[in-house]
Amino acid sequence: MSDQETKLVWQSITFGQSTDLNYAGKALPEKIGVNYAAPEYPGTIEGKIILESRGGKMAPGHDGMTFYYTKLKPNKDNFVLEADITIEQFGPENGAGPNRQESAGIMVRDAIGAPRQDPMIFGYEEVPAASNLFAVGMMRHGVSPLYRTGVVYPWGNTGSILIDDPFTNDSAFQVPCGIPFRARLERTDTEFIMSVTFTHLSEGKKFEHRVKGADYVQVLDPEHMYVGFYAARNARMVVENARLTLSEAHTVPSPAAEPKPVAPSINLVSAPTCGSENYEVKVVANAEGTLKLLKDGIEVVRGALVAEDKFFSFHTLLEKEITEFIVIFTAADEAAEPIRKSLTVTKRIFQNGAGLFVSPNGTSGGKGTLEEPLDLETAIQYVLPGEIIYLLEGTYKPSSTIIIPKEYSGTPDRLKTLMAYGNGKVVIDGQEKLPNVIFLQADYWHLKGVEVTRAARSGMRLSGDHNVIESMIFSYNGDTGFILSGVGSAPECWPKYNLILNCESHDNRDATDDNADGFAAKLGVGEGNIFRGNISHHNIDDGWDLFNRANEGPNMPITLEGNISYSNGKLSNGYRKDGNSGSGFKLGGEGLPVNHIVRGNIAFDNNLDGFTDNFNPGQLLLEDNIAFNNKRCNFIFRISPYFKPEQQSVFRNNLSIRTSTGAPKDFISGTSDETNFFFDGTQTMNSLGKVISPEEFVNLDMPEKFNRNEEGNIIVGDFLRRGQNA
Repeated sequence: MSDQETKLVWQSITFGQSTDLNYAGKALPEKIGVNYAAPEYPGTIEGKIILESRGGKMAPGHDGMTFYYTKLKPNKDNFVLEADITIEQFGPENGAGPNRQESAGIMVRDAIGAPRQDPMIFGYEEVPAASNLFAVGMMRHGVSPLYRTGVVYPWGNTGSILIDDPFTNDSAFQVPCGIPFRARLERTDTEFIMSVTFTHLSEGKKFEHRVKGADYVQVLDPEHMYVGFYAARNARMVVENARLTLSEAHTVPSPAAEPKPVAPSINLVSAPTCGSENYEVKVVANAEGTLKLLKDGIEVVRGALVAEDKFFSFHTLLEKEITEFIVIFTAADEAAEPIRKSLTVTKRIFQNGAGLFVSPNGTSGGKGTLEEPLDLETAIQYVLPGEIIYLLEGTYKPSSTIIIPKEYSGTPDRLKTLMAYGNGKVVIDGQEKLPNVIFLQADYWHLKGVEVTRAARSGMRLSGDHNVIESMIFSYNGDTGFILSGVGSAPECWPKYNLILNCESHDNRDATDDNADGFAAKLGVGEGNIFRGNISHHNIDDGWDLFNRANEGPNMPITLEGNISYSNGKLSNGYRKDGNSGSGFKLGGEGLPVNHIVRGNIAFDNNLDGFTDNFNPGQLLLEDNIAFNNKRCNFIFRISPYFKPEQQSVFRNNLSIRTSTGAPKDFISGTSDETNFFFDGTQTMNSLGKVISPEEFVNLDMPEKFNRNEEGNIIVGDFLRRGQNA
């Protein structure tokens, strides 16, 4: 061992999301908050080292873990770190399913997070910590080479990628707990070499994986890299016979990544059915070029110029019941072969005025009238922009998810409408087998007055633009009642300018009892989306969840206006009424700053917090909101280590009220003036010392439900209204 190696100091740290001292996710009661490294000879890697982490995570864009490490200089040091590793515990011990974020092994990274708080501010949760890294570790599918690259911010960012494919899929090498293996991680001048040797069989077997780019761990901290052993999320690991060998580095800079050429392609976004003789052929290409269009074998367009990612449209008449179109696209790149696509369009015209009638017993051969209704799937195919699909009273049990694809979009001045007929009660039942009951991918639709229930997962998913979802009910689904979420990672494809109006979502519960929200707008949400006048109650997780993943990028700001969220974290039948999860309005995720607007909302009787940042350090605007008797905090907006308070939320005219003292006080990070009245653990008071007491309110009795007026607006009545003399 060289003098430099003997002088290295080894130390431990616990950092990152879900490593809080009180984090209890799927851990045994006696293991709550347990995260430690216990070396037999502290400050060294001699002897036996035990690492255990009951919190933390190995997530695509960030980490939380216990890390026993030493610091090296990437401009001077190459290394080999190797050890015998035995995984003694992997995954929950309480019978729950794994989170798929468990991991333990050896690692090098270019940043570590701030150490977890000890003692911890009440209600505080550790924030995400991101890093570029290379590792050899146990994952849910076996021992794997792990590497994350593309991280440029210590809280994470879009574009980062975590690769965790196993060394081998051979089941013989899926080592169980208690069986050791030899892990090895090496950095050379040009690459990282990750390898594992399995010794539990009669003959040892070695697997190896190499990645070019020795400077990948010099992005966040160019002067240091952190090398050691880690454990995350219900993992316990024993390290023995560890050895770190250093050599002089002459790092070769990684060449700039050249963009991979994209093959020319086209997409036909025209519907294969039409309820009119007027028809539009729509084509979009990913490259410049020219287009030829044939209609029933006759050339109707020749040499039309097509711009990259811009729609080409051609209006025509459908003279026959069935029309064949052929599109031939030739990219400007002369080396590319022409692309040919065909489309068969079926015309069917209904002379029913401005609407089509549908019933649970309707058929594809119906006339779309009250007397001879259609089935829902056929009506969606043939309804025209500006027309209405009337759902007759009854329970609909579709055999598959009702998908409204992009090609069936309405237009800006003529929305397509799907609504209950008259005052009839219309229920669409997923029978606990459909992944979603409704999946709206199209633009310019208006859905109104329908109950969506018993999906295997989310009741309704919306990924289109410029839609109105009004007076809908989402109930008893196997995950979130209503979710607004994009398809794919490209932000330009995320849903935008949708209005969710006067809806209700309740009693949604997933199998793990920790994911099903009333409403969610997460994992890819575009600009201009509004939730107004909705009620979310008795969902097993949160009323609203605006989560985003660090590696996928932040959602665009969402407006929450005039909504009510109550009694979440428990169901209406009393299930989990004594639980400790489920917030009213959860306003972020994974440390990405998003400037949501939260105005005029009410949160009460939720099993956790009323209004929470949930790791969103952005400049949220919260004004005219009321939080009342939530189990933990009415308002909790935490300090972020990455942003100054003046860069965070703005609070105006918010009210936090409780009927008893001793409850947790509100925690606010951001800009707050005297118009806000927050709870300090004893009373509700503003920054000037003015107090508001419960006696000033006309009514603080929590209603069992809220009614609506004829326009669909919530009737709050006297609840949470202060008296005239207050």
